[in-house]
Amino acid sequence: MTDADRGTRPSRLRELSRSLVLTELARSGALSQADLVRSTGLSRATVASIVTDLRAEGRLAARVGAEPARRGRPPALLQLQAGPDTVIGVDFGHTHLTVAVADLDGRIQAERHEPMDVHHAAERSLDRAAEVIADLLAEMDPAVPPVMVGVGVPGPIELDPSHPNGTFPGRVCAGTVLPSWTGFDPAAEMAKRTGLRVIAENDANLGALGEHRFGAGRGVDNVVYVKVSSGIGTGLILGGGLYRGSRGAAGEIGHVQVREDGALCRCGSRGCLETVASADAALALLTPAHGRPMTAEDLFALEAAHDPGVLRLLTDMGTAIGRVIAVVVANLDPNMVIVGGSMARDALVDSVGVAIRRFNQPYVATDMTLARAALDERSSLMGAIALAIEAVATA
Repeated sequence: MTDADRGTRPSRLRELSRSLVLTELARSGALSQADLVRSTGLSRATVASIVTDLRAEGRLAARVGAEPARRGRPPALLQLQAGPDTVIGVDFGHTHLTVAVADLDGRIQAERHEPMDVHHAAERSLDRAAEVIADLLAEMDPAVPPVMVGVGVPGPIELDPSHPNGTFPGRVCAGTVLPSWTGFDPAAEMAKRTGLRVIAENDANLGALGEHRFGAGRGVDNVVYVKVSSGIGTGLILGGGLYRGSRGAAGEIGHVQVREDGALCRCGSRGCLETVASADAALALLTPAHGRPMTAEDLFALEAAHDPGVLRLLTDMGTAIGRVIAVVVANLDPNMVIVGGSMARDALVDSVGVAIRRFNQPYVATDMTLARAALDERSSLMGAIALAIEAVATA
């Protein structure tokens, strides 16, 4: 080992420890030093030293926590200093585009939502998103430009092995699911169009991150988020952090085959979960019974009127999804399963929970909590914002 190596290694370890502390604060919002020691696994001395440095740099604010259960002073809670900086969240759904500007606490300052078919050429979708970003920024204070953009895409994004820790998302790899986007690097392409720093992620992963940071999964270490919309996917929070798998494809349950002789799927397979339990599948199944093409608004109106056919359909969809999620639960043993997306209706969510318990050993799901997404259809958008905030905090 050279003298240069001896000098570099402690510096690198210090940098990694600092990044770990910043990541935990970005994820959790406010933590005491004792919380940081527990969640990071770092020593008290290391955490105390890093906190001292961050406070001296003006990156941390402290406030008094709640009264402790035992006698003594309440702990000081540390949180990232929001400051005037802003971030942008971009959510590409299968049928929509949503763009929002938020501060570093995740408070929305401006937002735009419009219909879009993301299956059209990727260039057109990215161009339109860049135009919407420009329109929103024209309404904002030009003295406070955004410092990061988080982008969500409804398809798997392979991990970039050239990144130091191998976890920075790269190109879309959904050849059959999102063909016009295959090989595109959404972050790089959006950066070209906006001149801003950009980070991209799968939309279901962002749904999990959004609910974990701002919604039903706050403070929960192990969460399975299920997004049921035009497509179906899951995002996984394990040990308090987003789990992507070895190639970035963890949670792609929408194309798990559930019926060997089922309907053809857009992915080229047959009988995928999306062919029986997605929004598109629901509308296709309702159309013959009603003698006309059905819309999501029609379905929701019939549900509100307690139409028995629609309630049965939602129950069957939830059962199919729950049967697949039962395997995920058996393997990961999460604290919570959250169901979100446009089709997270009461009958569907309830039947997901029933199926998870029905198709598992009794003890597996005993302590598992089932919840509907607190952010409704905004989970992925808020996840894109959380991703951008976390990237800023650890930069």
